Amino acid sequence: TKTRGGARLAQAVLDRIDGKKVFELRGVRCMSQCKRPCIASLSARECFTYVFGDLDPDRADHVDALLEFVSLYNAATEGFLKREDRPEALRASILGRFPPIDSNSPLVTYLTPEYAV
Repeated sequence: TKTRGGARLAQAVLDRIDGKKVFELRGVRCMSQCKRPCIASLSARECFTYVFGDLDPDRADHVDALLEFVSLYNAATEGFLKREDRPEALRASILGRFPPIDSNSPLVTYLTPEYAV
């Protein structure tokens, strides 16, 4: 059987970073996105979480885009990146952007008054 896309994508990323401790990379057996494989998610404490789909593990530009995104993400306040600030290969493939629990972003509105900060 052929190695699944996510495993191939992870291996391509690992090959590219060549043992450097750039970030923690973890595999997930199922991301529940069967119609939009291959999936990558990026999250960090107190930062937005991004989920990207339709990635091709055999395309170097997709691997490059993920690594570029990590650098941009780490430099951005709360990891927030507008569409136009993301690498081209990741602009149309976004499946979701989720705010951190305690976000200061103007995108987040508290709908329950007792939880407003």
